[in-house]
This record gives sequence, structure tokens and C-alpha cells, in this order.
Amino acid sequence: APPPPAGAAAEPVAGDATGWSMEERLHNQVWGMFEDLARTVAAYRGAVEFAEDRRERETDAALDDPRARGGQRAADARATASERYGTLVARAQEALDRDLAQLTAESRVVEPALPMALAGWDSPVWHAYRPPERPPLAVRLGDLRLPEAPELRVPMLVRLPLERGLWIDAGRLQDGEGESRPAGLRALAAESAALLTLRLLAVHPPGALTPHLLDPAG
Repeated sequence: APPPPAGAAAEPVAGDATGWSMEERLHNQVWGMFEDLARTVAAYRGAVEFAEDRRERETDAALDDPRARGGQRAADARATASERYGTLVARAQEALDRDLAQLTAESRVVEPALPMALAGWDSPVWHAYRPPERPPLAVRLGDLRLPEAPELRVPMLVRLPLERGLWIDAGRLQDGEGESRPAGLRALAAESAALLTLRLLAVHPPGALTPHLLDPAG
């Protein structure tokens, strides 16, 4: 195949990471996607915050002179500050969109290649389920999303064996101001615990894992 044009991003490939096995390479690739998403969103948020601070500083500086607080000079100062703000935010959004497009393309390639322990419940690998012969390298606990990219989901993976138990927070029964936790939150926590337990049992050989469930609230 011909090489991609100069400056163009290479086509993503499943398993494009270091590791001794395909399972480990896919695990490491997913973690790389998570780190890339965290970095690009943090950069976008930082750029927007900088643009907001700069707009505020420029507006305040222009209005320090009492003679410029009203009339056309004030309007021009606000317009100039807003224009610079818009330019900075547009550049940040362009960079964010470019990185998200690359991550989305990688996700479309990686997600179908994930083995059972790392795959989502909607993956075809679950259709012909057979108990595994050995424990997996890692397990998928869910998906990670950010407000800036709600359509992009990155698998939340943890290595096995677990170094500590999984804590599922159902919220406080009552906070210091007397407000109760939202209705249904406890049921949602119980459902999450059941699904995680089911997944952990499903990706281990029969009898290889004994889960212990503890409900501190009773």
C-alpha cells in the first residue's frame, strides 16, 4: 500500500502497541487512547480558560480609564477582546476536533478486536460464549466518556488480579443538610455490582474466582 500523504495521520491498526501478546497489546493501546483523550481534553479546557482570562483582562484594562467606560471606545474594546477570544477558542476547538476524529477512528478499529474480557456487552464475542481456559490479563469495568466527546467511549480496563476490592458508591443516605440521595441510586449501584460480578465470573475459568460482596449499608 502507498504511504499516507505527508502530514496525514496514519490509519489506525488494532494492537498497535507494545506487549507480549495481542491481548496485552490491545490493553496497552486502549490505555494509550485514554491518555490521549485526557491530554487533548485537558489542553482544550486550558486553552478556553486562558482565552476567557485574557478577554477579561483586556476588557478590564481598556476600561481602567474612566473616559473609556462608555461610548464607542468601550464598545470597541469589548468587540476586540471578544474577537480575540473567539479566535483562540476556534483554534482550540479545531485541535480538539482533529484529535477526537483520530481517536474515534482508532476506537472503531480497536473495539471490534477486543477479546471477551475487554469487550463491551454488545460485542459479538459474547454470542458464542465458552468458559475461558485461563484468567484474562485485564477486565473491562465499563466505559469512560467526557462532556467534550460524549459519542466517544473508551473502555475502562483494570489489570488482574485486582490489588484491592472494587468500591461501588451508592451515595450517602443523608448529607449534612438533610438531603437524601437521589431515588434509584441504590438500585443502580446494586445493578452495577451484579453486572461486574457477572463479568468477572464469566471471564475466569469455572471455579477460578470466588467473589465476596459486602454492603456496608445493610
